[in-house]
Amino acid sequence: MTPAFLLRLALLSVLGCLGVGSAHAAEPPDNVAQAIADAVQSCKDMDGKPNADAVLSTQDLNGDGGADWIADYKKFKCDGVPNPLCTAGGCTLQLYFWDGETAWDLVFEDLVQSYKFGKNGGKPMMYVTTSGDPCNKPTNETCHYTYRLDKDTVVPVQ
Repeated sequence: MTPAFLLRLALLSVLGCLGVGSAHAAEPPDNVAQAIADAVQSCKDMDGKPNADAVLSTQDLNGDGGADWIADYKKFKCDGVPNPLCTAGGCTLQLYFWDGETAWDLVFEDLVQSYKFGKNGGKPMMYVTTSGDPCNKPTNETCHYTYRLDKDTVVPVQ
């Protein structure tokens, strides 16, 4: 075994212990899995070849200690036809927050061009860019929104 191979093996072992990459390892809850299945079916109905492998990830978005689910349909592939979860204005983004017991609730769903998560004053936040339509601008312009990620809801911040 080469030193480079051993180094890669050690790095993968450390990443595995830290849980890096495990966001895709867990099975999604039923409602999240159903949303993905619906997207896959929409693609098939248009005679496309679906690939939803990159759509889901998990992260504790609201800081409650539980993994929340992110469904980013910009990452959905529907070879042969346009992505059915995207329009000229953006792609569907869904956030599912863990309810603290046994379920994940859909707390956010919108067409977005981009998004990022951060903190402001220690509070979890999400920053979203959409097409201009929601803020009464031309579609080719953009709107910017800020949301506070509370325990069980997403709250627009002014």
